[in-house]
Amino acid sequence: MQIIDNFFEQNTFAEGSVIALGTFDGLHLGHLDVIKAAHRYAVNKSLKLLVFTFSNHPLAEIKPDAIPEKLISEEDKIKLFEELGVDVLVNVPFTADFSHLTPEDFLDKLGAFNFKCLVVGENYTYGYRGQGNVTLLRNSAKKKGFEVIIRKLIAVDQQVISSSSIRSLIKNGQLKLANRLLGREFTITGIVVKGAGRGNGLGFPTANIEFVNQELLVPASGVYAVTVQGSDFELHGMANIGYSPTFGDVYKKRLEVNIFDFKADLYGKSLKIILNAYIRSESKFNSINELLVQMHKDEKQIRDYFALLNK
Repeated sequence: MQIIDNFFEQNTFAEGSVIALGTFDGLHLGHLDVIKAAHRYAVNKSLKLLVFTFSNHPLAEIKPDAIPEKLISEEDKIKLFEELGVDVLVNVPFTADFSHLTPEDFLDKLGAFNFKCLVVGENYTYGYRGQGNVTLLRNSAKKKGFEVIIRKLIAVDQQVISSSSIRSLIKNGQLKLANRLLGREFTITGIVVKGAGRGNGLGFPTANIEFVNQELLVPASGVYAVTVQGSDFELHGMANIGYSPTFGDVYKKRLEVNIFDFKADLYGKSLKIILNAYIRSESKFNSINELLVQMHKDEKQIRDYFALLNK
């Protein structure tokens, strides 16, 4: 997959293309629908599939204090585009210069990619202050002789899929529905750091990942069934996200994961934590023994969960 990261450089594209346009900040089922529709068109017309999106959220330029947390890391986002069969990814920063392009200027610059068709969601806007919409896009298509495919918004259980609704669900522990709307499990990637070492003493050694300088959304506090991917392994486990209230000495949210049937030094290593299911909210226990009883219950519930999945 070719990646272009500067929209204002002179791009020459001899082959015809179909372009999927969008912010694609969550790459949820609605976003995937737009890209898959473009892919079908590309295959039928023997064209290259191009995705045009941003490497930062547009609010980074318009209203920096309101930038939403990411639902997918940039690395995972690029990998998913490739898996979707994208030939060319135009992944450019949303800058002041870009924000001042008129809708007409934007389409003119896209013309360098020799597009025959544009595919967008029905709420797509473009150009200065979002002045361009699907009605204007259809009119431009008639004048300039290209095709436009407008995809309707997708709803699950009568809820229209949006990145903001998925963020809200994850923050409120409604992981099952959030994962359905995403079309995949929400994932956190981080570096293992030294913790207090209490897990070993309790018989539940944990890998600790701090949410430091992470742009990724931090989920609701609680216990999760997870799949852990390292450089050379993939195993199930149980994770706690929160402040360890029983001990009362953690003042920033962190992730602790106990990897089932695994013993190795992971300090400094990168782990990918896939959140499969939300088990319960974080609780403060009256004693260490009370905490241990609950942890054993959590472990059994999570092992049973994965055993049922694998049947």
